[in-house]
Amino acid sequence: MSGAEDKFLATVFPGSGLVFVAAMFGAAAAADAVLAVAHPPGTSDGPAAWDFGRHFAYTLMTGYAMRMAAVFACSLSVMGHRLGVLPRWLTLLGLLTALVLLLAASNVPWAELVFPAWSLVLSTYILMAGGRRARPGAAPAV
Repeated sequence: MSGAEDKFLATVFPGSGLVFVAAMFGAAAAADAVLAVAHPPGTSDGPAAWDFGRHFAYTLMTGYAMRMAAVFACSLSVMGHRLGVLPRWLTLLGLLTALVLLLAASNVPWAELVFPAWSLVLSTYILMAGGRRARPGAAPAV
């Protein structure tokens, strides 16, 4: 990879991961606030506050967090392919995951599960590739 492109991907990759985690924490905090404020024990429902908080938490998760997950999957797939550590099929799967998360996550129910599924496939590949590279006579790493 070239120097400028390497710096760009090196910035986008951890940045998108951090924003994804921050958006998930924000969605969890918003959902917790709705549960604590919209219906305190012994009072009647507050439908306006409940609807606002539910919509806010859902939008944070499906709108913003999933878009950051798409950027993360795309940047990791491109870096893995260019460095030669990911096979072509896994790179294409990562790019397809990013495309689904960008275009369908906020409209299609359960589309958010594409990201954990891709993470599972990627993790399994990394574990299996690491096991294949271990030498039979070498001492185990501690």
